[in-house]
Amino acid sequence: MVEVFPPLFPYSRRKEDRIDFEHRLERFFDDARSMRAYADVLLVADVKNTKLLKFSTLEAAALLRERLRVKVAPVLVSRDCNRPQFLSAVLTGVSLELDYLMLAWGDSYPTGSGATNVRDFGTLAETIREAALIRGRARGTTRFLAPVDVDGLEEPRGAALARGRIRAGADYLLAQPPTTGSGELARHTKLIREAGLKGRVLLNVFPFKDMKDVRECEAYFGWRLPKSLLRAAERGERALFEAEREVVIALRDQGFPGVYINTRGTPAVAERLLS
Repeated sequence: MVEVFPPLFPYSRRKEDRIDFEHRLERFFDDARSMRAYADVLLVADVKNTKLLKFSTLEAAALLRERLRVKVAPVLVSRDCNRPQFLSAVLTGVSLELDYLMLAWGDSYPTGSGATNVRDFGTLAETIREAALIRGRARGTTRFLAPVDVDGLEEPRGAALARGRIRAGADYLLAQPPTTGSGELARHTKLIREAGLKGRVLLNVFPFKDMKDVRECEAYFGWRLPKSLLRAAERGERALFEAEREVVIALRDQGFPGVYINTRGTPAVAERLLS
């Protein structure tokens, strides 16, 4: 599963700032087209940036499937809409017979950002359960994805949370934080097996650039990244890439259902990791 960003546009109140939608949409198709040889599913990501307007992930995914004949997984975030609106989006995705829907809680908007968190569900499991009810009523075949904190599987509560999302109706879980090398791979796969989730979790590979990038991602996402990643970062981007590539190859050999590649808006990253 490879991430692509939907068409994005600067947020502006100036009338003279035009939106060149057709050009940006073609760029979106071009980026995705280069991934068809490597990805089984293209995940159309949510982008939390109040300085940008994003084209609907649902609509972008539907257009992508129609144009390129690829499997798609738009991200729907409960942070951004109330219960009827969120479930209407689920119904739309199921009715369009999209292959997957990624149902996410979503990081909160910071205070003073000019955006409001909605949070009309109590938990993500409740969100998934309601969505699964809609899917069943519509006799839909769309599969649901949900996030999982793979480090959290060390604790009974974290493992119970992950299994609860499966029971609620999620078909697969996409892991965060990323698996950054062979040491983390051994630890993460052990945690997944012990939680009884081997056939349900796609581990995450995330392309870091350098030490500064690693530190910024730790702060922004709240990740606890291992010392082995810091050592690789000291050796440069090539060492980081080799560790990421090692994870992709090992997961193929160990019989896990797949891998989730973050591209950070640069699809060529996935081509390098998967080719």
